[in-house]
Amino acid sequence: KLLTHPRTVASTEERLAPPTEMAAAGDDAWATELEAMGEAPGVQRCKEPLGPSSGPVCVTGCSGFIALHIVQQLLDKGYTVVGTVRSTSNENKMAPLLEMQKKHGEDKFRIVAGVDCTKPETFEAAVAGCVGVFHTASPCHLQTEDPMTDLVKPALMGTEGCLIACKKAAGVKRVLVTASFACILNAGVYPNDYTYSSKDWNKVSRPAADGKFPDPVGNSGYCYSKIVGEKAAWDFARAEDCPFDVACINPPRVVGKNYNKCKTPDDLNNSSVMVLDILSGKVSPVPNSMGWVDVVDVARAHIAAYEHPEAGGRRFLCAADEVPTWTEVSGWLKEIGPSCPVVVDAPAAGEGARMTMDCSALKSLSGFTFTPLKESLRAQAESLVDLGFVGKL
Repeated sequence: KLLTHPRTVASTEERLAPPTEMAAAGDDAWATELEAMGEAPGVQRCKEPLGPSSGPVCVTGCSGFIALHIVQQLLDKGYTVVGTVRSTSNENKMAPLLEMQKKHGEDKFRIVAGVDCTKPETFEAAVAGCVGVFHTASPCHLQTEDPMTDLVKPALMGTEGCLIACKKAAGVKRVLVTASFACILNAGVYPNDYTYSSKDWNKVSRPAADGKFPDPVGNSGYCYSKIVGEKAAWDFARAEDCPFDVACINPPRVVGKNYNKCKTPDDLNNSSVMVLDILSGKVSPVPNSMGWVDVVDVARAHIAAYEHPEAGGRRFLCAADEVPTWTEVSGWLKEIGPSCPVVVDAPAAGEGARMTMDCSALKSLSGFTFTPLKESLRAQAESLVDLGFVGKL
């Protein structure tokens, strides 16, 4: 069983243990270990180009915002896809999947239910017979008072459970893990105009020595869960007995067309909610900036990293070329939705600084390019109208 697997015992009992008293920054083992991993923490094992003819692929958590686009693009390219869900009982979550299955046929898109991050053995049936696996399944919500239980442990158990199942399946050649810019951003420590790249690791988002997360608890816990999940993937992949390689995609705020059939805003992904709140006038601009990216590009990045041999063992920051200040984001959304009560006034402290996103690693894969951010924000706003959460633009 997973919890008796040596690597997992170390993860659950040691890696999730609260850090000891913080030593001087130079002596902080956790930060030092992360920094040493850099932009190529793994090993490239798969030397051949992969594609639809290589064999079936699996997409875990396939009802998610990003995963739906990955599934759609894979099917459009001719891949045979196995998608996993925890349950088929939610008609709204299943609707887009069933539409894709109807369009492409059950022989091209098979849905496996009952796959749960907290029950790692459930991944085995889904990845059996697959050559590639896109592991997107991970808790992605901020409403929790116990992040370790609700976010961190499921993220870790799901990642390691999926990888153990891939090893047991024997035929898997590459696993793509959906990581996050949360694994890269060092908020409050690095300068607000810092240039981030795939080599950077978030060394500051973690619980204190007493196990408590700083406020806001949900956000801090989510960031830590993504770091722990990505690090677990690299630790697993570096082992000599791992037969496949791993690549990670690290996007910031992901926006664009929602394939999800959401009944309420609570069903939206966090970045779509942020755009909705701005369009609704619920939030005002704050100083400084944040990276954004189109969900279509995030899905394309996963597939590009799967198909290009040189992507094995590497992580890829995946962000649009433009990095607007929050004031600029509000101004753009006001242009897109002039009827919406968007607050466009700059904060009293000023617009602040603008970070830079160096995505040269991803762009090196056959000249990968990004959708202009204004187009992505427009697609997001139009989706919110289609879902009935915004009256009109």
